[in-house]
Formats: sequence, structure tokens, C-alpha cells
Amino acid sequence: MKDYLMKRRRIFLIMMPALLGALYMILCAANLRQSIWFDESFSSYLTRFDLKSIWEFTAADVHPPFYYYLLKAWAHVFGHTDFAMRMLSTVLGAVAILFAFLWLKYKYGLRAATVGGFLLSISPIFIRYGQEMRMYTLVVAIVFAATFFLQLAIDNGKKCWWIIYAILVALGMWTHYFAALAWCAHVFYLLKIYGKNFWTKKIWAIYLLSVALFLPWMPSLYRQFSDVEQNGFWVSSVNVSTITSYFTEGTFYMRADEIKNWLMIFASLVFLAIGFVLIRYRKQMSMLLAMAFVPLALLLLLSMPPLNPLFISRYILFAMLALPIAFGVGLVFLANDSTKKTPRKKTKLWKKRLIAPILTLLIMVSSIIGIASVYQKGNYNMDTGMKTVSKDVYESVISLDGGENLPIVSNSAWLYYDLAAYTSEEHPVLFINEKTSYRYGSTLPLKNSYFGRIDDLDGWLAKHDSFWYVGKAPTKEGQDYIKFPRSGWRVVQVMTQKFDEHSDTYQILKLERE
Repeated sequence: MKDYLMKRRRIFLIMMPALLGALYMILCAANLRQSIWFDESFSSYLTRFDLKSIWEFTAADVHPPFYYYLLKAWAHVFGHTDFAMRMLSTVLGAVAILFAFLWLKYKYGLRAATVGGFLLSISPIFIRYGQEMRMYTLVVAIVFAATFFLQLAIDNGKKCWWIIYAILVALGMWTHYFAALAWCAHVFYLLKIYGKNFWTKKIWAIYLLSVALFLPWMPSLYRQFSDVEQNGFWVSSVNVSTITSYFTEGTFYMRADEIKNWLMIFASLVFLAIGFVLIRYRKQMSMLLAMAFVPLALLLLLSMPPLNPLFISRYILFAMLALPIAFGVGLVFLANDSTKKTPRKKTKLWKKRLIAPILTLLIMVSSIIGIASVYQKGNYNMDTGMKTVSKDVYESVISLDGGENLPIVSNSAWLYYDLAAYTSEEHPVLFINEKTSYRYGSTLPLKNSYFGRIDDLDGWLAKHDSFWYVGKAPTKEGQDYIKFPRSGWRVVQVMTQKFDEHSDTYQILKLERE
């Protein structure tokens, strides 16, 4: 069997990453039609604009523009449906698996690349963000590609590898600022292997080239951080639950407080197994461990008072994913060690050979539990504990409409963002300008465009005898319906529904002129 595989090694080198990528895409595709939430809505909305406007609107938000440019190009080819635009993240996740496989193959061999790539492809947290219309899998792909080319540059010293690495470092910064934490992990690794020789002109030149490529965005970066300092940020303070949930989300896609009873015992065994393997082979996997723990440690430090908290686990998804990869590589080391015979322990060889399969089974079961959790929760926001159901709201309006093709007016700009992704000529989604506060940078696309905006409400109402009015159900005691800003309209049809246990309650009203 071994000779058979060796003869067909080249075929396996091509097929294996393709199969792993296909497995990942299949696991992601099962959930691509769920309702989008605000961050995704913002991504979708920006694809309506030209490149100059996207630059300006993202400069007023909190992220750089490269992902939005890529999404616009993708949507131009494949369409603007939620499924089509989410598929970009799925494809980028497969690209990340390819570069992870190439790096592991180059560094540790085919078996380690296969096992590490497999555990990456079934990682619940990776599948979750492969289903989201955001830049996270793009960042992972860039970081893993940069790691691969950095390893080539270190070993071969060719200038072309260093230049490609420098470009990828800059591209990561054009995608998400927290990619800088991955570059810090690389610097940590370079300091470890080079020591004093790290401070050479060559390495300085590479990072200076990255900075130069990022310079055009620096004024926008300064304005964004100034706005965050002035207006604050929504992230909660770091506590013990923050750290424990970081690991449970990555392994089971559950918060720490959801890990209870028998699952708590099983999770403890899984984390003990991961810790055992990582500690045992820490010297062989120094780059992977740097990738896993340096960004985590730095993000924790940057979230401590007096600084504003910044700890959002998905922002360092690449670090979360380095753990299953490292565990997979460690399992191959463990399996190799278990086949080595020593004079004193010949009788216990069969026991040693059981360790790696048992640990593999543990991590695979945890992944299955985590994937089931991803499917069950759907587009659930770990930070808020809520689930967006805008697609359900839109489809409910369609079901009540009876073929009248009435417009849908949202009672808030935030809900409009979510519903706008599903707008159509038959059922256009609109929002009322006078009800909208443009305090936050993310509302700038609404302020500076005319997509779905009702500027002259009285003039618009004069042209319509009836329409749908939707929003979150009122919470004030004695208030029956969401309040429309003009009198002279009566409710002729109403649906009040909580679509999911984790969602808000919404009202869908059909208003007619009195």
C-alpha cells in the first residue's frame, strides 16, 4: 500500500487539497440561504456603488476596503443574491485550505498536510464564517498564503518570495486591521530563528515595502481610530468568560456557559488532548503555536483598561484556526512516535498506537458537535445572543401581500439595511429619511445615496393608497402597533411574530388611507 501511494504521490498532492476544499464548501453550502444580518447587509449594500464611493464609505466605517472591492467584482459576475455573494467567502475558505495544505506539506510532509488540512476543513468556526458575507475567510487565506511564502523565503532566501510576502502583508492590512496581529506572530517567529540577525536591512526593507503599499489608506485609518476614540465602541470588557468562550466557540461553536453536564466533561477531555499534543511537540510547531497564541495574547493586552476593549474572536479567526491545524500536525508526530520500538517498552507498543486514533476520534466528534451547532443556530450572533430574521420578515410580507405588489417601508434604517438585500421591483424596500439619524459612519451610504430613501414623505404618501410598514414590535405598555410618523392611516392587516427564540418580535402592518 505504501509503495502504491508513493508511486501516485503527485496525484495525491493535487487531489488532496481539492478534496479538502470541496468538503469544506459542501459543509458551508448547506446554510448559505439563511437570513443576513447587519454586517452582511452593509457588505451587500456597498456593492451598489462605484469604487470611489466604496472607498469613502468604508473610510467612515471601521474596516479597509479591499474585501468590498472584491465582493463588488464577484457580485458583478455571479449576481447579488445572498447565496451568490456568500459563496465568495466559501471559495476563499477553500483557498485558505489550499495554502495551509501547501505550507504544511512543505514544512511537515504529506501526512501532516492531509490531517491538518482535514481538521481545518471540518472546523465549526471556519464553516460558520465561510457562510458569512464578510472578510474573515479572505483574511485567513491571505495570512495562510503569507505564512507559506514566508517559510519559502526563510528557507530559500529568494528575493521574489520576500517580495510576495511583503505584498501579502500589505494586502492583509487592506482587508482587516487585525491581520497585523498575524504579522506580529511572524515577527515573533523570525526573532526566534534569526535572533540578532533579524535586524538586517533585508527584513526591514520587506516590512517597509508593506508599509509603503499601505500608505494610501493611512489617513483613513487615522480618521477611523479617531472616531472610535470619540464615539466609543460596542465591544464588551474582557472577562474569564471571554477567554473560555474563545476556545469553546472555536471547537464547539458554543459559548462557555452553554457547555454543561456531559458535554462539559467531554470538552475538558478534548482540551486536555489538545494541550497534551501542543506541549509535547511545541518545538516542532513553533510557527503554528506563534500563530495560535501571539495574536490572542496581544488582543487581550490591547483590550485591557485604560484602552477600549477590542476583543472580538472572529477578528482573529486565523489564530483560532491555527489550533486545529497544529493539533492535526501533532497527531501525525504522535502516530509516528507510537511506531518506534524501544527495548524497555516493546510490550506496551499496542497501547501507544491507540493514543493517536483515540485523540483523533475526540477531535472529530467535537467537530461534528460543533458543525451541528452551526447548522442549528444558523446566523446567530455570539456577541449579542440574537439571530437576525430579516429574510423571514420579507418573505412574510410577500405571503400576506396577495399579489398586490405593495412597497415595503421599514421603520428604521438598520432594519432597512437588512431588508434591502432582498428588495425587488415587485416589492421595493424603502426607509424614511426624516426618521433616520446619521450619527454613525455605517449610515453614510444611506445619507449619500437615493437607493430606497423617501426624502419627501408627504409627497410619497400622496402617490400611494396602501403599503406595508415593518419594524420591531413595540415594547411600551399600552402601545399596540409600531408608530407611523403621519396620521390619517389605519391598520387593515397585521402580523406580530417572533420568528425564532433568539430573535426580536416583529410587526408587519398593512396601512391604508383613512
